[in-house]
Amino acid sequence: PAPFSHPSTFETLAIDPVLRDDIRDDLLRFVSRREYYSRVGRSWKRGYFLYGPPGTGKTSLVAAIANLLEFDVYDLELTAVHSNTVLRRLLVSTNPKSVVVIEDVDCSLDLSDRNKKKKKKKKKSKPDSDTEEREMDPSEGGAGRGTSSVNLSGVLNFVDGLWSSCVGERLMIFTTNHPERLDPALLRPGRMDRKIHLSYCCPAAFRMLARNYLEIGEEHELMAEAEALLAEVDITPAEIAEMFMRCDGEGKGADAAMEKVIGEMRRQKAASPPSERGPAAALGYGMENGFLLGCDSRMRGDDDAH
Repeated sequence: PAPFSHPSTFETLAIDPVLRDDIRDDLLRFVSRREYYSRVGRSWKRGYFLYGPPGTGKTSLVAAIANLLEFDVYDLELTAVHSNTVLRRLLVSTNPKSVVVIEDVDCSLDLSDRNKKKKKKKKKSKPDSDTEEREMDPSEGGAGRGTSSVNLSGVLNFVDGLWSSCVGERLMIFTTNHPERLDPALLRPGRMDRKIHLSYCCPAAFRMLARNYLEIGEEHELMAEAEALLAEVDITPAEIAEMFMRCDGEGKGADAAMEKVIGEMRRQKAASPPSERGPAAALGYGMENGFLLGCDSRMRGDDDAH
């Protein structure tokens, strides 16, 4: 195994400071409560579900968590796992003090809502054989994609079955850009205890990026305009960081970087109809699979099973 080495820390994360501190407090509380978990009859593990648009910091948050806790990281690719039995063995083989990560979980296997599938099946003619049915629906036990026969039941047991109770001091993290594609059973408390929405760049995250990349603070003459534009456009921390990296990080280079980012946000604002501008337009507060999508943790209320 390769030693984990990633520079991301909670001090460098470009996310809302309130959300960042809440996550850190939750993690430190988790690792200090071994006796508590035993007393209440729960296995000493915790599930985090990170979702949001691409480029909003999900991978960086995973790395920061591992660095904070000094845990090993197991990056699991479900499509490379041949069966539910192998998946179970992989879990048991992990070390204590581990983060088990499945990134883009919606793309790995067909783990979508079973109720929706049943409705679709009723509209279609029945398959000619049981084999055909299994091939059409991996969540019911077929191989589906590639050579993997891991299905929804196997993943559910991996996260919260009897075998998962045999391992302690584990943090399981799933990430996705599309939470609506997943079966609600996968995301209930006890499996995914915290559901954390990482969204487009907010003013606090922008200030963090400017400080990290350009070594400038709130007093910069262009900061107020940049923060005002953030309320009207959807731009990710990754996009801003890339524009900052294209410029020298100090003096006139910092000014040029700020002007470049502001110019891009002005362009996006001009290109978008008023009804489609900014995070406020993106909120919508739509319910899908029990999630209140498009808001931060303070507005949504993360599930926290203590």
